[in-house]
Amino acid sequence: MDRLESEMKLKHWKRKQHTDNDRYSDVVFTPKDVAFRFVDYFKPTGKVLEPCCGTEEGYIDHPAFTHWCEVRRGKDFFDFNEKVDWIITNPPYSILGQFLEGSIYTADNIVFAPIYTTQIWSSKKRLRVIRDEGFGVKEMILIDTPPKPWPQTGFQYAAFHLQRGHKGDITFTDWRAK
Repeated sequence: MDRLESEMKLKHWKRKQHTDNDRYSDVVFTPKDVAFRFVDYFKPTGKVLEPCCGTEEGYIDHPAFTHWCEVRRGKDFFDFNEKVDWIITNPPYSILGQFLEGSIYTADNIVFAPIYTTQIWSSKKRLRVIRDEGFGVKEMILIDTPPKPWPQTGFQYAAFHLQRGHKGDITFTDWRAK
């Protein structure tokens, strides 16, 4: 994709910055040990972005991250205009579709974790966006539900690794306690 086409696509997925932080509903911090386990497992190299790094009480500061965003700290991912090699994040569920599009135009490797398996698999539109933009699901890792305050809903949590150009099989890994 050339620079002009990329810039046009970047404008397509941008949204207005969230201004009412007191009512921001997508704030569920990933436990640091869970977040670090994903980063250590994937061993990202190059430019690595955490677009939802959290605030003081839930800030993820793994040394692999070279870039970060956090809307509640004044750095909105939707204003980020650089290309990176990896995005690893717990995305905001309420705008997952927009966040997926933004991630696809920003990185070649995307890891969303923890999210419900249904947040990727049950949406034809999301699967079409992944395919149409030249990505494939490289791996899905089933995980136990993180401890409260994570929603204890009964839905299966997972990590999804999406990779530009991946056309092969999907690796299924199970990290759930036996």
